[in-house]
Amino acid sequence: MKSQKFPLLKSIRNIPGGLMIVPMAIAAVINTFFPEALHFGSVIDAAFSNKGSMAVVGFILFFIGTQMRPEQIAPTFKRGGVLFLVKLLVPMAVSFAIIYYFGRSGFLGISTIALVTCITGCNSNLYLALMEYYGDDLDVLNFVLINIFGLPLIPVCILSLGDGFGIDYGIIFTIFIPIIVGAVLGYIDEDIRTFTKDGNTIMLPFMGFCLGAGINLSLAIQSVGAGLTLFFIYMIVNFIPLYLVDTKLLKQPGHAAAGICSVAVLGMTVPLLMAAKDPYYLTIMGTATAQLAFVIVLTAITSPLLVKFFAEREETDEKRTMNIKNGFRLYRRKANLFLESLISKIY
Repeated sequence: MKSQKFPLLKSIRNIPGGLMIVPMAIAAVINTFFPEALHFGSVIDAAFSNKGSMAVVGFILFFIGTQMRPEQIAPTFKRGGVLFLVKLLVPMAVSFAIIYYFGRSGFLGISTIALVTCITGCNSNLYLALMEYYGDDLDVLNFVLINIFGLPLIPVCILSLGDGFGIDYGIIFTIFIPIIVGAVLGYIDEDIRTFTKDGNTIMLPFMGFCLGAGINLSLAIQSVGAGLTLFFIYMIVNFIPLYLVDTKLLKQPGHAAAGICSVAVLGMTVPLLMAAKDPYYLTIMGTATAQLAFVIVLTAITSPLLVKFFAEREETDEKRTMNIKNGFRLYRRKANLFLESLISKIY
């Protein structure tokens, strides 16, 4: 009789963002208490310390590119273009305001890099999973546009401009080159797109471990209060304007707006990308990454709950409207029968 093994992967998947968060937590424990273990030999140092993060990011960006379909871009503007502009412009305006008034230090114990990275991001993969279940075809197609917010491009550009360096085209190229290469290969050969479909899923645990290798748990514990504050800032800047536009302007239930309101997992790579450009960010990378990780987990829980609530509320409203219409039809039918009966008696 085959022995029952522990369903480790299934258990990890049941945790929101678990494929990335669990390895990150393990690496953070190791880095806090046994940091030398992550630098034991050249192979471990290159693959499992925070030195391996950039290589993993490159693979993830490549896999994202292979799944892009150019023919899906135009249809998304029908509805998603409006939500895209709101998601782009509102957080961008708030980000520049934060940089102007608070500089790099930020406020309430939250660094500017954490604030900008958080409010400009979106977990596009979570959005896609939710819309495939609760949304319609247009909601699903919006992923093509929303996917941009899952990349570190926007916060990197904003922070570079805020630091007075202008747009760092070098960083932009390093982000886009793997995506473009992947997109070209996926476009010319459908088998490549199929072959790399699960590439990001496989790379997420490695990404989490490499990022966790740069986190000190003592700093993470101190970040809980700041993480909660960052979460509320994120929801105010993102959910309120997106929900109002989705429900009032686009006349939708609001589930798409709620689906956009989760923080990008790749956002945790922004401190690393900026540190490669400016050593200042090395001093706050651990704290910023810990704060971002906290909000990523929290929004991975709240976003599905909000999407389910708005989608089911719309379904309930539709049923109530249908019941009212059916009741009115029944009442009208009975009234007609009564009139016919009355007229037949008179004549």
